[in-house]
Amino acid sequence: MIKGNCYNCGKPNHMAKDCRLPKKNQAHASEVRSVPIDLGELNLSAVVFEANLVDNPREWWIDTGATCHICSDKEMFSTYTPINGRKLFMGNSATSNIVGIGNVVLKMTSGKELTLIDVLHVPDIRKNLVSGSLLVKSGFRLVFESNKFVLTKNNTL
Repeated sequence: MIKGNCYNCGKPNHMAKDCRLPKKNQAHASEVRSVPIDLGELNLSAVVFEANLVDNPREWWIDTGATCHICSDKEMFSTYTPINGRKLFMGNSATSNIVGIGNVVLKMTSGKELTLIDVLHVPDIRKNLVSGSLLVKSGFRLVFESNKFVLTKNNTL
């Protein structure tokens, strides 16, 4: 049984890809999407951007609103520790089981490698997420421009 509601129609027990209603007009996957949220005087913004990586079976998305890195494929982990009883709480109020934690090495199209630490293994997540806020906390600079994502640290691409 599907947990949560359809992203297309908002009704429970099915996903947007299986929805019978006409699809809502959605932005192309490689576009930058900014979603402002007004919480009184606090203004927040989340940016989701698709990153081009090498040898990864599923797409990775840079998500500045994500509080952790998330991967659905156990085979992508370079280190791995199984865990039980933890849940991932998502923005749409849905939850998913976290079954492990470890490191994932991302091979960028530039030839560089980026090791993500403490990545959560969530098998039923549809897109792998790189937390933009965690990258920034680790000293990286994220720039979204001209339909590209540029990641630097200490002036190195």
